[in-house]
Formats: sequence, C-alpha cells, structure tokens
Amino acid sequence: MKTFIGTVVSNKMVKSVLVSVARWKVFPKYKVRKRWTKKFMAHDEENKCNMGDTVRINMSRPISKRKAWVVTEIIRRENVYDPAAAAQAAAQQVPSMQQATQDASMSSRGFAASAIKG
Repeated sequence: MKTFIGTVVSNKMVKSVLVSVARWKVFPKYKVRKRWTKKFMAHDEENKCNMGDTVRINMSRPISKRKAWVVTEIIRRENVYDPAAAAQAAAQQVPSMQQATQDASMSSRGFAASAIKG
C-alpha cells in the first residue's frame, strides 16, 4: 500500500482535497536532481483539512474517477482560523482607528488652526 506526505493545495470540494506531493528525481546522464511534483485527489471524510496543511495520504479503492487516495493523518496544521479571536482583535483596533482619524482631521487644518489652538 503506497503512502505519500504532501501539502494541501485546494479544499474547495466537499469531502475532497487536492494534495501536492514533491519528490526529487535524479537524471544520472546529466548528474542533476530536479524537484518533481504531482497532485493527488484525496478523500477527506470530515472536511478537516485546510490549505497549507501537511497530510499523509494512503492509496485505497477507487472512490471516483480521479480519487483513489484517502487522508489518514494531518501531520501539521497551517493557519488555523478562530472566528472568536478575530472578532476580539477587530474590537481592540476600532478605538485606536477612531483616535487616528481625529488626529488626522486636526492636522489637516493647517498651521493657522494649530497656532490658534495653542
């Protein structure tokens, strides 16, 4: 049974991901190593994989025309998005943005406005 480790390139399909597997191919005649990549369509039952994740895929029975691989393990997660943390960070930045716009409006009045105020 073949096993590959690759990076998730696309997860836009339902229960399917596109995994890019990179390997090195040696050309002995020219004494050169080249990076060789191939994309495999893999089955992701729980839709847990995100783009950029490093996953292990195993060969299985044909699931569809292009899909004969199954994601067995997520080795390393890439950017994990947490909506609650994003909302909290946005709430903290709103007051500082309001202060910045007030400072900008004061400075746009020119030299005379600052001389009158001070």
